[in-house]
Amino acid sequence: MIQGAQLYAKTQVQTASSVQVVVLLYDGVIQSLKLGQEGIRTDNRQDKARFLDRALAVINELSASLDMEKGGAIATDLRRLYEYVQYELTQANLHHDATRLNSPIRCLGVVREAWVELARQGAMAEAVGV
Repeated sequence: MIQGAQLYAKTQVQTASSVQVVVLLYDGVIQSLKLGQEGIRTDNRQDKARFLDRALAVINELSASLDMEKGGAIATDLRRLYEYVQYELTQANLHHDATRLNSPIRCLGVVREAWVELARQGAMAEAVGV
């Protein structure tokens, strides 16, 4: 069953447009942050570390993929958002404080919806420098 789900996810990524891939990345980071929150709340340090590390890796990848030259102000704003999320994630981890992740989850959710709209319109990711 797990192999089937992994194969489905791999196929979904391989057939997605670049904008759809960004949406999938946002889905993954939001899910990881929520699971990290749950690890904090239940004092499951192994889950906390695993999911917060995963979220941080995705945020780092999103930040590294920004084209600051082509993306202009939007890329700059996204970079600031990613830095904020990195900071809050680190603080939540250090202080074992699940509430520190509420705002990053909310902010990333809003930006995710913008990417969903771009995907719906069939816009190309290059328009915002990704």
